[in-house]
Amino acid sequence: METTEKRRKYIGVGGDDVPSLGVLEGDILRLLWDAGEPQSSVQVYEAMHFSRRAEKREMQSPSTIAVTLSRMVEKGLLTVERRPRGGKGYYGPTKTRAEVVAGVMDDVSRRLTGQKVGFLLSQLQAGAVPTEGAGMAELVTELKKRQATDNAYVSFVIEKY
Repeated sequence: METTEKRRKYIGVGGDDVPSLGVLEGDILRLLWDAGEPQSSVQVYEAMHFSRRAEKREMQSPSTIAVTLSRMVEKGLLTVERRPRGGKGYYGPTKTRAEVVAGVMDDVSRRLTGQKVGFLLSQLQAGAVPTEGAGMAELVTELKKRQATDNAYVSFVIEKY
């Protein structure tokens, strides 16, 4: 008898300073950062529902959102504030978007290349191709390709408007 496992998708791989970040958790953080103020689980669900429907992505149930918010509080990614009159919890991120993105990028870079992300960025900016470390030259070359593609896209969008 064959069992099917539901695979979780993660952004980053987690570590001492950077808890693993599921795709749904990333979506919730982005939503909260964009909102600019703490949101209730109902507000998070409604915003998630409309954005996912517009993107034709899988919908999440209200209970899934509520459980995910609670787990994010346990991981230290969110704070919850109970407000008087109704006692609803309002969730807000504990770190800025920049802190989380930089932390996840650095964590992935250290685990997969043995180098801090700052080193990789400096190599990319300097146009240098490192000779030390297995696969580092290929990595920098791939990053340069992606940078060129992204820059071409941004230039196209700017010119269009």
